[in-house]
Amino acid sequence: MYRYSGVKTEDLASVKASLESLSLKQVLIALAMLAAAILIVRVVTMLVGKALRRTKLDESVHRLIKTMLRFLLYFVALLVIASYLGIDVTALVALLSVLTLAVSLSVQNALSNVAGGLLVMGTKPFKKGDFVSIDGMTGVVDEIAMVYTKLHTVDNRSVLIPNSKVSAATVENYSFYPKRRLDLTVSASYDADPERVMQALRSAIDRCNPLEGEEICVAIEDFGDSAISYHLHFWIPSARVIATRFDLRTCIWEAFRDSGVEMTYPHLNVHVKND
Repeated sequence: MYRYSGVKTEDLASVKASLESLSLKQVLIALAMLAAAILIVRVVTMLVGKALRRTKLDESVHRLIKTMLRFLLYFVALLVIASYLGIDVTALVALLSVLTLAVSLSVQNALSNVAGGLLVMGTKPFKKGDFVSIDGMTGVVDEIAMVYTKLHTVDNRSVLIPNSKVSAATVENYSFYPKRRLDLTVSASYDADPERVMQALRSAIDRCNPLEGEEICVAIEDFGDSAISYHLHFWIPSARVIATRFDLRTCIWEAFRDSGVEMTYPHLNVHVKND
């Protein structure tokens, strides 16, 4: 006989001989035991499911726990039935271990994703509905499954990211805190009065409805070769970051136009001296 993966020929022969010697009565009793085992597994899984729903664990974790419990209970039931039928349990376990190893090797990538999913669900870097950036992709979390995480991007695409990548990537959760600080640097001409420039920037910020009671900063940041750089930042609700970032630029342009402030661009003045 062919010998492979550590399974002994005697083990296979022992299991085969036990099956061939079964009587009809033993088969019927074994089927009754199997039906009882299925009923017991369903009842136990249902009770565990009710207990899990009272916890704060994610629904995906609930499914994983119930699946593992179901597998364990069926495995125990199989051993009990096999023992009743006179099958060598040791030989059966050896055979099942080899089959399990073969399956695990064939789906090792999927298993790495499942391990990543467990890590994501355990650490909880984000939850469904959060706006995040993962592995270069940005969007709203639609689903956190055992194998992948689904994002809904801002341009209306559905992206599935394997959890092995999610657990290893740098994750930016833009919704983790209820408020965020919006920072921007703007350049204005040296000819513009700094106080007039900063007043125009404050006017632009006011149009963007910043959070009351939070810090608003407008200050000179640097003196460049052809312009003065002004830094501004203020706090807004996290849900409004993207829209406000675009609106702020429009508001600054309008505020500078109304105040007569020139927005310069890099340039070089050349002075020619005649001898």
